[in-house]
Amino acid sequence: MSARNTAAGYGWVTRFLHWVTLMLMLGQFVLGYAMEGLGEWLLGEMDSLGHGRGDGDERLVFAHAWLGSIILAIAFVRIVWRLTTPLPAWDERLTDRDRRLERWAELVLYWLLVLIPASGLALLYLSGEEREVADGEWFPPYDLISEDLLLGLHIAGHITCYIALAVHIGIAVRRRTLSRIF
Repeated sequence: MSARNTAAGYGWVTRFLHWVTLMLMLGQFVLGYAMEGLGEWLLGEMDSLGHGRGDGDERLVFAHAWLGSIILAIAFVRIVWRLTTPLPAWDERLTDRDRRLERWAELVLYWLLVLIPASGLALLYLSGEEREVADGEWFPPYDLISEDLLLGLHIAGHITCYIALAVHIGIAVRRRTLSRIF
């Protein structure tokens, strides 16, 4: 298998970037949705019923931000790779409508690979929202953008991502084209 895409299929670099991105995003979503409870569990801040005691330590927010930074870097690598390597021919099983939807889904997903991590990093560093860590508080360097606005943008990015992924995966499953990316 060649590194670059050919008319017959995706190259190993495209496949690698695709699956690394998917694994990082899955890990990021799991960490993001579970970090409050996970942090309390790891630090022994759960009561006997498994409920958190107070706000807890927010150190996992920084792990979440670090992972978001990696996703952002991978997104830029993917965008450069996508712009500099040709795509294989469309699978003949895809209808014109499928192709239009796939183009839309790809464009939206690329934008979201930048928007979601960028809005999360802005939420951490630009919203002025202090975080409780260890034995004190961490104050972000700037208070430039409303936390509510950034959180709304971050959540809207998640919802849009789920919709675009459902379209992307739905077409691949329905038209049985999944083998092209494995």
